[in-house]
Amino acid sequence: MKISISIFGTRADCENKADIVIPEAATLKDLITEFSLKYMQDADLILDKDGNLRKHLIIQVNKKRVMVGKVAEYELADGDEVTIYPPVSGG
Repeated sequence: MKISISIFGTRADCENKADIVIPEAATLKDLITEFSLKYMQDADLILDKDGNLRKHLIIQVNKKRVMVGKVAEYELADGDEVTIYPPVSGG
C-alpha cells in the first residue's frame, strides 16, 4: 500500500516528504522508522539510540492525532497521510 509521509521541523537539507510503499500489515511505527532511516540524514531527530520514537513528537494520520505510545499498534490503510511535527513552544 502507498502512504504519504511528511515531517516538519527538519533541516533544509533533509528530505521531509515522501510517498512510501509498505506491506499491508505495516504499522505506523514501521512507516516512521523506515522513513527516518531511509530518507533523513538526522534520523536521531525522530528515533532514539534504541530505535524507539521520541516521545516529544506530534503525529497525525489523516489530520487526527495518534499518541506516540500507540504507533506500534496503529495499522495504516492505503492512501493514509501521515504528518509528524516537532514540539512547539512560543514566547
